Amino acid sequence: MIRFNGFDTSGLLRSVATLALAVSMVGVTLSDADAQRRRNNNQEDSEQNQAERVFSAAIGQIVLEAQEFQANDQFAESITALNRALGNDSINPYERMISLQMRGRAYYEQDQVSRAIQDWEAAINTGAMLPQEISDLRINIGQLYIAEGQYAQGIQSLEAAVAQLGVDALNPRVMRMLAQAYAQAERYRDGVVWAERFWNAQPAGERVRGDYSLMLFFYQQLERVPDQFRIIEEMVQRWPTEKNNWRSYASLLAQTGREQDAFEANKIMYINGMLTESREVVALAQYYSFYEYPYRGAVVLERELNAGTVERTRNNLNLLANMWRQSREWERATPVLRQLAQLSGDGDDYLKLAEALFQRRELDEAEAAFTEALNRGGLDRPGDAWTLLGNVRAELGREESAIAAFREGARYPYSRQTANGWVTFLTNRQRAARERVQIRERVRQDECRFLVGDLVETGTLLGDIDDTGRIVIEVPDRCSDLYNQYGEERSAVAEAEAAENGADAG
Repeated sequence: MIRFNGFDTSGLLRSVATLALAVSMVGVTLSDADAQRRRNNNQEDSEQNQAERVFSAAIGQIVLEAQEFQANDQFAESITALNRALGNDSINPYERMISLQMRGRAYYEQDQVSRAIQDWEAAINTGAMLPQEISDLRINIGQLYIAEGQYAQGIQSLEAAVAQLGVDALNPRVMRMLAQAYAQAERYRDGVVWAERFWNAQPAGERVRGDYSLMLFFYQQLERVPDQFRIIEEMVQRWPTEKNNWRSYASLLAQTGREQDAFEANKIMYINGMLTESREVVALAQYYSFYEYPYRGAVVLERELNAGTVERTRNNLNLLANMWRQSREWERATPVLRQLAQLSGDGDDYLKLAEALFQRRELDEAEAAFTEALNRGGLDRPGDAWTLLGNVRAELGREESAIAAFREGARYPYSRQTANGWVTFLTNRQRAARERVQIRERVRQDECRFLVGDLVETGTLLGDIDDTGRIVIEVPDRCSDLYNQYGEERSAVAEAEAAENGADAG
């Protein structure tokens, strides 16, 4: 609740004290101060001068009693006393005005705001108040309406005070009060006028954070982006070490499409130790990734994960792993991916681990990880995983199992062409290998036939014969499976023996 500071009743108290010393007098004239003010404001308060600003002995005594009650915080007793005064048929407008003001204050102190407002409005309606007094009271009434959530009535009361005094006579406090009332009433276009009047009237050195916040609020509601930048940039310059100012600045930059500048603002905050929350550091790392600095983002994120600033959640580990992968830092990505796969147990995480291992040429582990990923399932593109598994097996020299993996990959339309290409390549290579073996064998057989023939001829010339009179030669090792020591083809000898044995059996 807004604290009410009371009225300046020093002149009133002096009058009541004089009245107490001269109770036999029919009435009390105005105090010297009041008389002087009346003379000085002859033209301004002609309407008020029509009412006599004097106390009778009876009413003056009651008012003095009520004032003493209020001085002792006996507000209920003060109200009772003032009710007696207000119920007196002989009370004049000036006495009624003072009594209503005092009773209104007593009601306010008892949290009876509606009654306080009623009494103060009634005091204005007596016609016994001076213009400045009316304006001051209307400002108090406006404050109470606003505090009670009756913004339209509050605005009406404050603007009535403005109409009485003129804008130039207002202090910045009242201008700010009107701006806040319009803001609470969601009348932003009307309110921004008063906000800007306040801003221009308030010396720059006396502006506090709330003043900046008020202006920024209006400019945000009215989408006046250049003005928002002006206020926020002033806040950053005035309080350069305060995080909230930088956050608002970075947010506005991002909202207006200046993402690169927002990124730079976030970097400044990080360098100056302002990013202390997990989500803030993660957002900075994402900025690095977005602007193709994944290595730097990964370094920042890994440092803050190790420091405990960033929570070691699956999403954060996944972000770190992806940035290491973007940077092609497979050695640093692998332990994170392994931890992530073990943490989640998802096929997709095992697939990422397998890809990293493949890039590091750790083929046996990569094959195991690809297999694990396919076994766990849930992959967006299993055909690609089968194709990669085929590549690993091919590089390990396990061509038959590689072909089997590629044929699995060929079952999916998006990987069919690649997988079938690998199947064709491997089967052609296997066929070519078989053909090369056959060619090499035919060449060997031809070479051995010519060589053995030459050896037989040489043996004949030299007379190299055994006890049975047969030519004997020394067959080279590479031909010994084809020819015996007599230069005969072993296959022909075997066939002859088989035929002979068959004839004997018959």
